[in-house]
Amino acid sequence: MRKTIYTESAHTADTTQPPAVTPQATHGLPNRLMTAFEVAEFIGCHEETMRRAYLRGLLTSQRFGVRGRRFHPADVLDWIRRGSPTRVS
Repeated sequence: MRKTIYTESAHTADTTQPPAVTPQATHGLPNRLMTAFEVAEFIGCHEETMRRAYLRGLLTSQRFGVRGRRFHPADVLDWIRRGSPTRVS
């Protein structure tokens, strides 16, 4: 099977660059939705603490599938500012 290589044509050539978007400060969090385990690891608490937080409505989440949940980094940072439980190190 041969790979097709497309060269730039008049309607695929883009001479203007889109404006650079400055990302929001995420303080070390990835720029994607995070699992409960990843958030718990970042905060320093247990996964079950994360589950209890979104079940109580303290932390907003998005459902993925039947049992999967993902958290937006901005919501996680907001929850931390409001006083999330963390481990004392």
